[in-house]
Amino acid sequence: MSKRVLVTILTVILIFGAAAVAILFAKGYTFSSSQGRIIGTGIISATSIPDSASVYIDGHLTTATNATISSLPTKKYHVRIVKEGFIPWEKTVEVREGLVTEVKVTLFPAIPTIYPLTYNGVKNPTLSPDGSKLVFVVPSGKRAGIWVWTMVNNQPISFVRSSEPHQIAQSIGIDFINSTFKWSSDSKQIIAQQGSNNYLLESERLNSDPRDITATLASTLKLWSDDTKQKDETRLLIIKDLSVRKTASESALLRWSPDETKFLYVSKLPQTKAVLRNTEASASGQVITGAKVYDLEASQQYDLPSAKLIFWLPDSRHIVLVEDNTVSIVDFDGSNKAVIYAGNFLNDFVFAWPDASRLVLMSTFPTPTASEPNLYGINLK
Repeated sequence: MSKRVLVTILTVILIFGAAAVAILFAKGYTFSSSQGRIIGTGIISATSIPDSASVYIDGHLTTATNATISSLPTKKYHVRIVKEGFIPWEKTVEVREGLVTEVKVTLFPAIPTIYPLTYNGVKNPTLSPDGSKLVFVVPSGKRAGIWVWTMVNNQPISFVRSSEPHQIAQSIGIDFINSTFKWSSDSKQIIAQQGSNNYLLESERLNSDPRDITATLASTLKLWSDDTKQKDETRLLIIKDLSVRKTASESALLRWSPDETKFLYVSKLPQTKAVLRNTEASASGQVITGAKVYDLEASQQYDLPSAKLIFWLPDSRHIVLVEDNTVSIVDFDGSNKAVIYAGNFLNDFVFAWPDASRLVLMSTFPTPTASEPNLYGINLK
């Protein structure tokens, strides 16, 4: 073989070798001096709401959200995200070779704003099954009766005219002061139970002559229950893994995340029924333990902390936990428990705005002008 041919072959080999090394480095591979070889790396993509939060990797300030951190050796890292005025977030995440590990974080205010939503007193508030409407009693005064607050187009309740509450029954002839409520499965009708009487009300208009359906109450409730059961059975078909579907179908309580990519469930309830709800909230009785979340996309299951009331935040990434005098939010895997409110509230009544921007609870203040129970908002953003 001539010298010229040999040089040509070696040159081609060097070119292809350099190209291969360049491709490996472009894909995130790097040279490890300790191991004396090229090793695979991964990437962490860190995003947060709000953005521009500081990102610490294993205790070192590395970047700010929203950004990517590349050429990370494959291992587990402790990630901490911090922004002034917000509760810090932290978790151990695993970086794998050639993959992007996404860290999507919502930071909640360290001192949330709390403000009144109603001023005339509220009794027995009950949220509709789809979370779009709230029915409650105004017990006295010119506005006494039953009111419904509709969250228009799944937007948060605001003080614009289109989203103000509207009265659907007046306490004239029928005293609705102690009424309790049941919503229809489509969130369009309400049964107001007042003593031994049961009145069927339309949720979008004033019912000037409420109809007593006590004689047909059982059949009406069965119709609503059957409709809810049918919807639940249809949702179960989303679960392709038959063993997971069996776990969900046999659970004592089951609630889907709003985007239906996850569900939280309890296999067995305590003797006094605790409450695991997606949208509704009421007195929950005993503390519920053993609640779990199953992530259908990742095929993983997570344990949740104990609480008296458990329900999804509408972003499908967080869960609200209601305990004695405390309201907290955790990631859906049970980590990063953040106390949002600590103080007095009534009947464990808490629910979330449809856009996940606020929580609402019912409370009183020890002053002459604010001693009646009213609804109060707590900003989450």
